[in-house]
Amino acid sequence: MDISGLKDCSVFLDTNILIYAFTTTRLTPACEALLEKVRNGVVKGHVNSTVIDEFFHKVLLMQVYAEKGLQPSDAIGFLKQNPERVADFSLPFDATREVLHDYGIIVLDTAPLLDETLAFSQKYGLLFSDALHAASCTHYALDHLITNDRDFSRVDRLSVIAP
Repeated sequence: MDISGLKDCSVFLDTNILIYAFTTTRLTPACEALLEKVRNGVVKGHVNSTVIDEFFHKVLLMQVYAEKGLQPSDAIGFLKQNPERVADFSLPFDATREVLHDYGIIVLDTAPLLDETLAFSQKYGLLFSDALHAASCTHYALDHLITNDRDFSRVDRLSVIAP
């Protein structure tokens, strides 16, 4: 199945799906269409606060790279040396507010999932944030995890769909 056929289901949106929807890549049209399905109630979209954190961080760094012409390793250093400049980069604030408020995406509580997350990490060799996404999907009985990250294919309990 591909994401264009999704309807009447619940999905977890990995960070990369949001990034594709807010940038210009070959996957952008499919990811934008998926977010429209979420906005229109055709699909119930879910994230956790880690996705929101990763999304804000990546969008912030992308804007810093673009506007300052810095290498990725230098962008973080620039922000740490100039914390007052974070507010100068409006795109991560605007895009994150849009994700939080304009699409009807549900932000899942992950506090009760930490032991389960550790088990997923250990069993499937996932980094903690990915294990938290997998635990979110199983704990909340979501139908699909939408991601372009192949690491999730190791988790036999997930229905993973790529854009």
